[in-house]
Amino acid sequence: MPKPRTKDNKNLPRYWRFKHNAYQFRIPEHLRKNYDGQTEILLGHTLHEAYANFSKMHHVHDVDDLGEKTKTLRQLFDKYRIEVVSKHESQNTIKSKNYSLNNLTEVLGDNSPRTLRPTDIYKYADHIAEVKSKKQANLDLQVLSHVFTLSIEWGIREDHPMTNKLVTKFKLKSRDRYVEDWELQEWSKVANPFLVVYIVLKGLTGLRQQDLLTIRNKDITKTELRSQNIKTGKWIRFPLWENPKAKHKIPTTMQLALELINSYYGEHKSEWLFHTTRKNKDTPKGSSYYNIKESQASGFHSIWRRSMIKAIKLTELEERFTEHDIRAKASSDSDSLQSAQKLLAHSSAQLTEKHYWRKGTLISPNQGFLFDPKTEKWK
Repeated sequence: MPKPRTKDNKNLPRYWRFKHNAYQFRIPEHLRKNYDGQTEILLGHTLHEAYANFSKMHHVHDVDDLGEKTKTLRQLFDKYRIEVVSKHESQNTIKSKNYSLNNLTEVLGDNSPRTLRPTDIYKYADHIAEVKSKKQANLDLQVLSHVFTLSIEWGIREDHPMTNKLVTKFKLKSRDRYVEDWELQEWSKVANPFLVVYIVLKGLTGLRQQDLLTIRNKDITKTELRSQNIKTGKWIRFPLWENPKAKHKIPTTMQLALELINSYYGEHKSEWLFHTTRKNKDTPKGSSYYNIKESQASGFHSIWRRSMIKAIKLTELEERFTEHDIRAKASSDSDSLQSAQKLLAHSSAQLTEKHYWRKGTLISPNQGFLFDPKTEKWK
């Protein structure tokens, strides 16, 4: 009887194991002749690297699960990890999908991919919603649906158990957290000074985190600041002067914000507007906080998380807010919904209103009716 898999190896593909902080592939005996008799191969130190390297190994594409037919969902999920997830460029997407696949494997892995029914999927969704969250359940269902779509292409199933609204996701309420000015004031008392100058520019531009952290100093000319939207590739420009051709130029709030940022960094120079000022094991001094290759900003997230913990503990701030909530605040503080839509570069006002217009529209009251308590008459 085979030895039970450890916790670290439980959700890994067959013949894989996590050993010495790396993912290893234990080569089956019938395949060792193809690898000069080796018994184990290093796949990588990260899950993304491991799946990417494993997908390049010639035998993976020959037959499912190293020469065996796909009999379980566990094997189907492994195939999806190798042939689909490993090809994503975004590290965040890879991490999210692998997390969902871990959930799916743990609960549904031993089932047959050919017999899973909508009722089984509903039970799974209810379980994840209870032990984790409805949002996570929806993310898992999204991955599962794509797995079944490809299972038809791969000849594993003939029908899709989640189409035609046979399985519906949970309806989630849009986040409505609006950050008041006094909350920012309290938070800034203990926040890292870098975050304070960062939030000043975030509040003016409403730019996404990745777009702010990837602004280069060469993107700032004598008259404007330019930012490229990583998602769409489009550029947005912000003027630095009220009238750039006037003899006595009046600076915009954008120019004042840049002066504040420059005063924070002082003699520290870099190609990036926002950059590290210290060297650590992962990044050299002057690096961007955003890793473009892996599409993540783990260092920035750590700084933000520490600042929020500190603010809750030491200031009058009672409820945490996220960095993304500041984008919503920038939108909500705009003069109109149309201005907010333009600021956030959204394709529709409906998108802005649903997720980022959190204060509501300011409307002047009608003349209305007044009641005189002395005469007990309406005016």
